Amino acid sequence: MNNDIRARLEAVFREVFDNDALQLTDAIDRESFEAWDSLGHIRLVSAVEEDFGIAFTLDEIETMTSVPQILALVAVKS
Repeated sequence: MNNDIRARLEAVFREVFDNDALQLTDAIDRESFEAWDSLGHIRLVSAVEEDFGIAFTLDEIETMTSVPQILALVAVKS
């Protein structure tokens, strides 16, 4: 299940950040990924919610600062 979520999440990241070669790893976070700025974060959260048919709380959105955190939240809500 987690691999399915990771694959879908990678597709979302590629779409949001317009990078078809992006490989999603656990090392990607807001500090290390330049394109993941505040506007990118809003676009990413919105795209994840739409793709997975889920909604995040404001607190959850604020904690979504790395790939592992997003994977964990999506896994709980899916």
